Amino acid sequence: MKNKGFTLIEMIFCISVILVILLLVIPYVTNKNRIVKDKGCQAQIEVVNSQIILYEIEHEQLPTSISQLTSGSTPYLTEKQAVCPNGKSIYISDGQAYVSK
Repeated sequence: MKNKGFTLIEMIFCISVILVILLLVIPYVTNKNRIVKDKGCQAQIEVVNSQIILYEIEHEQLPTSISQLTSGSTPYLTEKQAVCPNGKSIYISDGQAYVSK
């Protein structure tokens, strides 16, 4: 009588192959995730810089902090836009937006 199915050795081999593939793929995926967040942060800096220009046009002076752009009756930015996708905060120095290190 023949049993159809996998032996214990075949199962261990299949699981080992799957684990090796996962170990090779996980660092690649996490690296891509970090790159996407960094690119998102660069895009967010450009958004803040454009809002700094609008603030300067309307108030005839440069904002000195990000809170000037996020407060008031018609804020230029939301609170969420004052932080990069990677979690780092954005600050303003000399009329230019930067990311805290």
